[in-house]
Amino acid sequence: MTKIRNRRWLSLIRYFLMIVVMVMLTFLNANSSPSFAYENEIRSLSTAMADNIAKAGKKRIAVVDFTDLQGNITELGRFIAEELSVDLTMTAKGFEVIDRNHLNRILAEHKLSVSGIVDQKTVQKLGQIAGVDAIITGSITPLERSIRVVCKVIATDTARVIGASKGDIAKTKAIEELFGRGIETTSGIASLSPAKPKTLAKAEANDFIFEAKACKREGQHKVLCYIAVTNNLQKTRSLTVLIGGNWAGLPPQSIMVDDFGNQYNSKELQFGGKHVRGSYRIAYDMPPNLPMNLVITYDEVLPEAKYVSTIINCRKEEWPGDPYFKAVLRNIPLSK
Repeated sequence: MTKIRNRRWLSLIRYFLMIVVMVMLTFLNANSSPSFAYENEIRSLSTAMADNIAKAGKKRIAVVDFTDLQGNITELGRFIAEELSVDLTMTAKGFEVIDRNHLNRILAEHKLSVSGIVDQKTVQKLGQIAGVDAIITGSITPLERSIRVVCKVIATDTARVIGASKGDIAKTKAIEELFGRGIETTSGIASLSPAKPKTLAKAEANDFIFEAKACKREGQHKVLCYIAVTNNLQKTRSLTVLIGGNWAGLPPQSIMVDDFGNQYNSKELQFGGKHVRGSYRIAYDMPPNLPMNLVITYDEVLPEAKYVSTIINCRKEEWPGDPYFKAVLRNIPLSK
C-alpha cells in the first residue's frame, strides 16, 4: 500500500510540475513575442533583399533611411534601416554593406541629402561618391494593426529597381511611438534627414503646442497640412483630434479656411502612428515634450487659394464628457 501511495504522490507531483512549466512557457511567449515580432519580419525582408542583390551581381550596397509616404523620416524609419543593414551584413552573399555612419559622413562632405525617396540623379551621384552598386530604400505606412514596410533595391548606374519586397510589422506601443517621432538634422553631424522645417504658424491650447510646418498641394485640389503637436506638461496625456461631422453632440470637425473665405472639412487624418479616413476621431497617448506628426487632408480646395488657416478641434482625453478645445493656426502659405 505504501508503494502505491508513493506512486500516486509522484504522479501528482509530476502533473503539478508539468502544469507549472506549461503556464510559465505560455507567460513567457505572451510577453516576449510582441516585443521581438519585428525581428522576424526584418529578417525575412533582409533575406529577400540579399537574394535580389546576389542575383543582380551587386558587390557594394548602402541602406538609406526609410520614410513615410510623404517622404518624412521618422525614428521608426531610421530604426528599420539600421536593423535591415545589420541583418544584411550578417547574411551577405558575396556583397559588402557600407556602414551607415560612414555613409552619413560621405553625404555631409558632398552636401548631399538622401531620404527614402530619391530621384535618378541623386541615386547615380551617390553611387559615384560612395562607390556603391546599389542602394536599399523603402517606405513605412501605418495600417489598422500593423506597419507596412516596402523595400526596394535600386541599381546606382541605371536608377532602376532590381528587387523589391514587403511585409507587415505588428503595432506595439514602442513601434507607434517610434513612428510618431520625426528626425531633425544636427549641425556639424552628417545626416540623411532633411533640414528641420520652419514653423509657419503656432498656437497653444490646453498645454498642447501646435506648430504648422507646411500646407502643401497634392494634385490640383487636395491640400495636406503638416503640423507638429507637443504635450507641454511633464506627464503623458491622451489627445484626441476630431475629423468627423457634427453629430451626437460632437463639436464640428477640424476645418480649413482659405484666403477667399471658403471652408473645407477634413477628410483624412494621420496622427503619430495612426491613420483614419472618414472616422470622427483619432486618439494618441503623448509623452511630454516630444513633437508628434499630425497630417490633415482637405479635398476640393480652390486652385486660386494662396493662404489657409486651420481650426483643429480636439479633446484632452478619449472618454466622452471631457472638455473640447480648438487650436487655430492662421495664414499658412500654400506650397507645392
